[in-house]
Order: sequence, then structure tokens, then C-alpha cells
Amino acid sequence: MIKLPQRVALSLLLIVLAISAENLLPPTQAQPKLVLSPSTARVGFDVSGIGTGFLPVDNTCRFTSPFSGLLASSACVIRGGALSGSFTVGKVLPGEYIVEAFGNRGDFAQAILKVSGGAQLQLSPASGAPGVDVSIKGTGFLPTDTTCTISSPSSPSPILPGSGACVMQSATAMAVGSFMVGNASPGEYVIQVTGNHGDSAQAVLKVA
Repeated sequence: MIKLPQRVALSLLLIVLAISAENLLPPTQAQPKLVLSPSTARVGFDVSGIGTGFLPVDNTCRFTSPFSGLLASSACVIRGGALSGSFTVGKVLPGEYIVEAFGNRGDFAQAILKVSGGAQLQLSPASGAPGVDVSIKGTGFLPTDTTCTISSPSSPSPILPGSGACVMQSATAMAVGSFMVGNASPGEYVIQVTGNHGDSAQAVLKVA
């Protein structure tokens, strides 16, 4: 029988114990991940969130953000470490924001949401004399809008009274319509289209 020096024997024993302890440890939990769809959205739009790698013991979850007002409303469910839910983008300025999904055991994941600009308005034609019909096309309105109005904050208004008509296409968040240029002096006037939830877009009309 070979007798090892005490120092060598002790080193071998520590190595064996370290290997045994490593084999007894539970596997490392994967870092949770969160994917947003779409990752770019306008104010008022719904965004879906899918999370993976959460703790299997989680039974509730929530969406949050360190940026106040980003989440107008949200809903979340989790089962077996898989998270799903959605939230509505609140009234915030365009930019990039952090969205967090938390399990009830403190595990969480983060993702970046880019909030794009608000509604936009196009006039066709963008200039004309009194009596000309002008078509309007507005995009990026709230998907919850069902009606819209055409007006002008300019004084006097270049819109012939009673001639403005606007229809909101909720499926595409698009406003379409037209108005007739009234008896306005030559110059530039602001035309505004407003959705029934207060969102609006403006464009400049040049009266010749």
C-alpha cells in the first residue's frame, strides 16, 4: 500500500469533496428573457409580451416600467416558467423605454420599447383658392378612436362652414375625409383632425 504524504492526501481529499459538492448543486436557472411584439408602437397601441426562463414556481406576474405613465393598462399570466400578456402604451413622448416583466418570486426580465411619434396629417392639395375641395388623410391615431372631426385653430377658419366630413377607420387607425376652402384671405392656415379620444394631428394649408 502506497502511503501519500499528508499534505498531498489532504489536497486530493479537498478536490474530491469539491467535485462531489458541484455534482450535488441544482442546475443554474436560466436568466429570464422578455420579447415585445411589436417592439415599436405609438401611444394607445397594444403591445404583447412573451417571457421565457422564469421560475416554474411563479404563479402570478406583472408588467412594470421605471418610466411613469408608459403602461396605461396591462395584463399578465404565467405558467411553468412561461409568461404572456399585453399592455397599452400610455401618453408618453417619443423615445425608448424599459419594460419589465416580474414573476411573484422576484425574478424578472427587461426589454426596450420604442415609442414612435403621434398622428400625422396630409392634405391634398396642400394649397388652393377658395372653393377648392381638400382631401385629408391622417395616420397613427389611437386604435380606439371611432369618430373624428376637422377644424382649424386659425382665425378666421379657412374651412367653409358645414363642408368638413371625417371618417375614422378604426382597423387601420386612419382618418379620411375632406373639406372645402371657404372665403379666406391668402395665407397659411392650420388644419387639425381630432379623434374622439383627444389625439390630433395638424397640417398647414396655403390659401392662394
